[in-house]
Order: sequence, then structure tokens, then C-alpha cells
Amino acid sequence: MKQPAPRPNAQKTALIVDDSRAQRMIFAKLLQHWGYQTQEARSGIDALEACTKRHFDLILSDWMMPEMDGLEFCRSFRALSEEKYSYFILLTSKNDKNAVAEGLDVGADDFLSKPVSPLELRARITAGERLLAMEREVRTARGQLLAAVEALDDGFVYFDADDRLVLANRKYGELYQIDPAILVKGARFEDLLRHNLTQGRYPDAIGREDDWLRHRLERYRNTGRSSQRLSDGRVLQIVERRTDDGGRVGLRVDVTELSLARENARNSEARALQQNRDLRAALDELQNLYDAIDRDLMEARKLQHSLIRKRQHDFDGSTLSLLLQSSGHVGGDMVGTFIISTARIGIYAIDVSGHGVAAAMLGARIAGLFSGGEHQQNIVLIRDPKTGKSKAYDPHDVAARINELMLDEFETETYLTIAYADIDLQTGKIRLVQAGHPHPVIQRADGRVEFIGDGGLPIGLIPNARFATIEAQLMPGDRLLLYSDGVTECINRNSEEFGEDGLRATLVKLAKVKGTDFVDALKWELMHWSGKDEFDDDVSGALLEFNHATYLTEPPSRYYRGVRIEE
Repeated sequence: MKQPAPRPNAQKTALIVDDSRAQRMIFAKLLQHWGYQTQEARSGIDALEACTKRHFDLILSDWMMPEMDGLEFCRSFRALSEEKYSYFILLTSKNDKNAVAEGLDVGADDFLSKPVSPLELRARITAGERLLAMEREVRTARGQLLAAVEALDDGFVYFDADDRLVLANRKYGELYQIDPAILVKGARFEDLLRHNLTQGRYPDAIGREDDWLRHRLERYRNTGRSSQRLSDGRVLQIVERRTDDGGRVGLRVDVTELSLARENARNSEARALQQNRDLRAALDELQNLYDAIDRDLMEARKLQHSLIRKRQHDFDGSTLSLLLQSSGHVGGDMVGTFIISTARIGIYAIDVSGHGVAAAMLGARIAGLFSGGEHQQNIVLIRDPKTGKSKAYDPHDVAARINELMLDEFETETYLTIAYADIDLQTGKIRLVQAGHPHPVIQRADGRVEFIGDGGLPIGLIPNARFATIEAQLMPGDRLLLYSDGVTECINRNSEEFGEDGLRATLVKLAKVKGTDFVDALKWELMHWSGKDEFDDDVSGALLEFNHATYLTEPPSRYYRGVRIEE
């Protein structure tokens, strides 16, 4: 389930702006771990100077800074004529609506309240990366349009509603022999006409330049078709049309030879009209593309603001802590929990083969099968015909149902592994299925470590595959860990795997570390082992710390890989 590391020339860039060196170092470490090449600035002034020298995909800026605060820096940065878009996140302790509105008004894309949660920051950045990817699609489409315009045999020009130049191809400049230094974006149409008049480009204007200019501007504002003779004797057919936003698009077709005969002139007009229709069709198609991308950007923004992850769940004294670290932008690992009944919960850990968007979509789809508290929504639950209430399938039946769905209804050749546990929070009894997933591990209150489970087949490979439910027992102070193979198969520089021995040693080492502190510490242990800032495979885990067992009278049996060990 591993994939090659991204090419160095595809590395993303980020600018971190904060007057606190410690804060800059923290964010730099996180962003480097997530695949970013970072640069730091201690003030808005320094950051603005850096932005004039290079492009950054992501800008992470504090709000409150001396000399130039984050708000003013954002305003000044957006005023720069950047061809590529940068995603701008403001970090602030302000949380009132006026502050948020002010930040959005100057061009900020998102906000994060201090202190910043690394998981929330990663989620926001991931959503921002989707926005940047869509922006790159827009830029690519614009490049394709420019290439198409340059490929025209005729002169093409486009002015906006303020009569300022938006686009002109090389042929347009050649026809009028305009200095490239003059024919630049933003140049006024009237100024271009005056420049050509001073150069004697229009023979029919000599001696009556003011009248000629006035009539030419009237024709321009009215749009339509006209002809024009240049100083070198060539005759141009001018075709101009008004765009929906008040701009004007025009073609300059050289009809010198065709003007010698009436039939040739008609052919020239037809060709110019056809080219105009083709151009309008291309512009309409491009507008449709812009509209579609704009809708996607809006949906991505909505998704971004809905990403509020809860890493820790409390269940009357017992605590569940979650870890999810993708090797790339998105991954195929998913972990989560749901309520089965008053005293029972379900915990699942999913690992879809492969990485990227396809794996993430399938992982999310499978995780969605565990959502909701009703049998219509949750694949674990079934309606009891006697009571009319929901009850739970056995874990092995849950795995079989997902396997059937994967093979019969999901049109994919991808497979996945899963560990799903049904846990009674009053008695501490565990009923668990292991379908190709790494062996779950129990750490007893006295520090002993026990791997449980029977391995099992992956899901989505074999029709009618059979799965087994195994049982284990938790006592107060024990904890259960479900994890993906990104943990045990983590490779160091000597090509050695972290393995179950490494996990066992880490559990013993971190026996007194609890909750999210433990799963974060496990992640850092893996990074130290690998010697790299990012993982080759997705890493995920779910840690249940059990602190209640009202119905037990005997200590639990010990298990190794699902086999009971006699004391």
C-alpha cells in the first residue's frame, strides 16, 4: 500500500510570517513534514519583500505583528500583480465576526484561531490545496485559449469594458507594426490609435487626424464590421463584437488580395465571420469551464469550513483517541467510532489499498457505512423484529457484508483491510473481527502487551469469504490499540521495518502517556525511526483507554494472536 515519494521538482512552497521565532519554527516543521518547502519572515514588510521575489503556494501569517500586521500584509500582497494564486491563512486570537469579515475583505482565504491544532491546520491546508488545484486548472485552460489565439492567422484583440487591452496576439502587433513595449495589458485603445497616427500607419487619416480618430472611436463603440487600409497598402477587414461584460473582441483579417475582386471580398467576409463564430464558441466554452470550476471552488470552500475533526471521545471514564496521518494530500486510511447502545460502542480502522483521491473516496465511502445510529444508515445495525429496535450484527457478519458490497455493488478493483471492535463499556468485553488488518494490541494496566486476532482475509478480493469473531477482555486501566500497517511496516534507512517488536517497545516506553498525547508520541517515534519528515504509507490508529468494568469478578485471560495463554 506504499507509493513513491513525490518528485522534488513538484514540491510545494509556503511562507510563514510571525514575529515569534518559536512559532515560525513550529509551523515550519509541520509544513515540511507535509511536503512543503518553507521560507520564514518575521514581519509583514519582510514577507512582502519575499513575495516580490518568488511565488508561494501557501502563506501562513500571524495577525498581530509590529511594523506591518497580517491584515495590512494581506492587503498589500493581494495588490501585487501575481499571475499564480496563493492560498492565504490568517492566524489570530480574534474570533468576532467583524474581524473575520475584515480579513475576508482584504483577501484572506481562511482563518485559524490560536493556539492552532496541527490536525485542523492540516485539514484547512488540504482544502486549500484543492482550491489551488482548481485554480491551476483555470490557469491551464487560459493558457490553452492563449495558444489557440496565437495560432490564428489573423490579428486578434480583446479590450475590457474600460477600453483597456486584455489580450492581443502577435499577429495583431505585426499588422499595425506596434512596438511590443506599447502593446501591453492595460493599454487604452485610444492611446494605441494615437500612437499609430503619429507613426503614419493610417493613410486615410493624414491631414484629418482628429476627425478620423473621432469616427474610428465611434465605430469601435458601436462595434460591427469595417475595412481599414494600412500605410503599406494592405487592407484589413475589422470584425468587432461586444462581450456580455461590456468588453470588445475583434479580429483583424488581411483581405488585401481578396479585395481585388468582389467574389474574393465576399469569401473574405465569410471567412472572417466563420472565424468570429469559432472564436465566440471558444469563448462560450471557456466561460462554461470557468462557471463549472467556480462551482467546484464554492463546494470545496463549503467542504473546507465543514472540516471540524474530533480526535478524542469520552465515554463515561473511558477515552478513545484517534490518529490519522496521510502520506500524501489524502489517503485511504480511516478511523472512527459510533454508538451501538447505551453501554456499547463500535470502533473501526480501515486501510484502502493505494493512496490519493480514489483511495480517500473509497475510504470515506466505507467509513460512511458505520455512520448513524439507525439500521437504515449503519451496516452494523439490524432491526430486531421482536422489539422493533436496532441491534448489532456480529463483527464477522459485518466484515462479510462489507465484502459482499465491495464485490457486488462497488465498481472497483481496489481492496481494503479492516479491524472492527464491538466493545461493552460496562463489562470490558471485546468482540472483534480482523480482516487482513494488523493484529490489534492490548496493553494491560501493569504494562504487559498482548497482540490479538487471527489475521483474516482482506475485504474485496474473494467472494463469500469467511471471517471470524474473536473475543478479548479489558480490565480497568487496560487499553486497546487498532492501527494500520503504516505503523509496523515503517522502514528506516537500513530498510528495516518498525514491526510488532518496535510497536511493543514503544507501548512499554509510553505506558504512562495517555490519550492524544500517546498517538502523537507514537507518530513522532515512527518519524524518528524512518529518519524522514513524511511517511511512505498512511499511518492511522484508534486507542481506547478502558477505565470501567462493573460486572467482572475475575481478571482477563491473556491472548497472543487470538490464542488464549494459560497462566
